[in-house]
Amino acid sequence: MEHGNILDGVLKLLNGLNNDPIKRVNIIEYVQMRCAIAVFAYGSLIWNPFDCVKEIIPDCTLTGYTKGFFCQDFIYRGTRDSTGLTMGLKPCKNAFVKGYLLMSDADEIVSFIEAFIKRETPTDVNGIMDIYTYDFLPVLMPNGHTVEWALTCVVNCSSQFYINTVLSIEQQAEIIGRSYGINGTNFQYLHNTLNIYRTLALCDTFTEEMEQLYAAVLLYRQKLTKQDRHWLDMFDQLSTKIERQLAIQLRETKNIRQISRKLFSRMYSVEPTTIPKYQRMLSV
Repeated sequence: MEHGNILDGVLKLLNGLNNDPIKRVNIIEYVQMRCAIAVFAYGSLIWNPFDCVKEIIPDCTLTGYTKGFFCQDFIYRGTRDSTGLTMGLKPCKNAFVKGYLLMSDADEIVSFIEAFIKRETPTDVNGIMDIYTYDFLPVLMPNGHTVEWALTCVVNCSSQFYINTVLSIEQQAEIIGRSYGINGTNFQYLHNTLNIYRTLALCDTFTEEMEQLYAAVLLYRQKLTKQDRHWLDMFDQLSTKIERQLAIQLRETKNIRQISRKLFSRMYSVEPTTIPKYQRMLSV
């Protein structure tokens, strides 16, 4: 009973579940039966998972949803003055999304959920970027038969940061091609996500558009001034949030000389994206 109350308290922190006690009860019962909980990952979580993940299961499928760059981002991959774009899911008949299942350990379920909340609830001094609402959805395992229910980030259509108009590929490319935030450039976010899809040959109803968008961003970046291209390339070499925050502050004050002296006096090496090897779970 006590553990159930703790789980309920943590689930209340998730937008969408906070005002749905029946769904929280169903989640708690499922978690207690399974002795674990899962998160469905489809964006940055597939190449940069949060803490307390025990196992990663690739090539899972969520049906009835499509993903896309539906949300503005002014923290992780954008700023207040130049918002970026981040992915979200929306219900869509006959669509499907490929991704990973991130599984918790039986002894770290609460810590796992807390780490998920911290990661997917972007916050800065001006408040919370409430771009997601959270649901508990059935995800098809790689064997094509077994279903695992998982916490999933879905677009919060009531958020002021939800983009309620359809942006063309070119419009998205312009935003992604120029935006940056404390986690790096918006283009890096797209590049790393698409790289995983290519490496594992994952293909869903958004993959073709993601390829087109990637090509459009490359074309857009070629049209930038040499100075802007150089700055964005160098920004992606920074290895910590502190360095990126300082670079953003200096750029906002147009202090290019200080940027060069304090941050870009040396080249940082970028570690290639690697996919950790986990034992594939074939049944639950």
